[in-house]
Amino acid sequence: MLAAWSLLSGCADFSGIVPDGKMISENALAPGKAVLAASRTAWPDEAWWKSYRDAQLDSLVSRAISGSPVLKTAKERIALAESMANERHSALFAQGDFGASSSRDRFTALQFIPPPWGGHTEWNNTAVASFSYDLDLWGRLRNAWQASIGEARAQSAEAQEVRIELENAVVRSYIRLAMEYHLRDIAEKQYLDLKQGAEIEKKRLEAGMGTEMALSEAQSALPLALAKIEAADARIAFLKSGLAALAGEGPGAADGITRPGMSLDMPVGLPDRLPANLIGRRPDVRASRWRVEAAGSRIRSAKAAFYPDINLAAVTGFEALGFSQLLSSAAFLAGAGPALSLPLFDGGQRRAGLSAANASYGIAVDQYNEMVVRALKEVSDQLVSYRTETGRLAKAEQSLRLARHASALSMQSFRAGLANYRGVLESEKIALEREEALAMIRDEKLESYARLMLALGGGAK
Repeated sequence: MLAAWSLLSGCADFSGIVPDGKMISENALAPGKAVLAASRTAWPDEAWWKSYRDAQLDSLVSRAISGSPVLKTAKERIALAESMANERHSALFAQGDFGASSSRDRFTALQFIPPPWGGHTEWNNTAVASFSYDLDLWGRLRNAWQASIGEARAQSAEAQEVRIELENAVVRSYIRLAMEYHLRDIAEKQYLDLKQGAEIEKKRLEAGMGTEMALSEAQSALPLALAKIEAADARIAFLKSGLAALAGEGPGAADGITRPGMSLDMPVGLPDRLPANLIGRRPDVRASRWRVEAAGSRIRSAKAAFYPDINLAAVTGFEALGFSQLLSSAAFLAGAGPALSLPLFDGGQRRAGLSAANASYGIAVDQYNEMVVRALKEVSDQLVSYRTETGRLAKAEQSLRLARHASALSMQSFRAGLANYRGVLESEKIALEREEALAMIRDEKLESYARLMLALGGGAK
């Protein structure tokens, strides 16, 4: 007994190999002023993009979810991981095989084959069933199965993250499409203003009140203004085809996408107990946590490999030369018994395997900690961004009102004969620049809301 215990102790020598890494606690994270000052709201709805109140956007997101090749690939990865987990699970149960063979053999007469078979040709027949069952006393197989389950769950969480990122990509592309339409309107207004200015200079020249140089200056701005409209048209086309591609559709599907009609009037805040609940709800954080669990199971499986393994085996069947007595009691064979596998020397293979498992665990923990910190940072950043853009939007609207008022005064002065049309064009140019800036800020506000929904894990549960 003492000798057996000594052997067992020697086999399980994994001293000095310990996992290095500690998962961060949500209580250790300081949320920051932006998060603490936020008003409290519910977690995002699964269809959070409906807050933009645009039926066409709803349709595009639905088409993307059902038709995107990226999302289908993520689902296939889940199926693959689950199949591997099922394969690992099957090793926990008894295994059975049945085999039968029949061959026409000539047996030598110069060895140990007795007559009448020695020196003759006969059928050699075998029909055998075998059974085996690994007791898995130390959990090597069980923990390997648990690790594969953790990986399958991580793949499932990552598929949720892919879906949320896809939804977010559709929404943000749609927001940019709305902005490009607005910028095109502004570019067209600029072109029409410049064209009207050139026509006025032409009439002034014909009336002998203008100069050729003034007319050329006015006309020289028209090609660039027209090119600006064409560039906006190209960006609109690119965004439409991009939206079609996100849905797994060809460029032809982009022809049916019309001008967006978005609006957003949502109270923006944060759910209660953000750090703790964010860790539990955000899919990429959950996937990272499952990978830590899987890595821990692999460590336990690697440790179990240091201990003896007992496998129960049994075999039964028939074996005979010729067919006449194949199923007779004389041809019957059977055997059963335990098989002990006792690791003694392996050149450090098991220690290396355990070291690799520990290193993988450390990497998984580090990635999880980095993910948690980044997740909370992204929420804080997008909350600050949304608040900032809301404030900028109000200022930009005020600036546009003042510029429009100045443009109206300039037109009144022109009609009263107190100023030339160049002053009108300059005032209108300033007003259109303010309108362009407003469009960009409005776009950034809408996008910051989408990014905040992504940072909160979308509608994942």
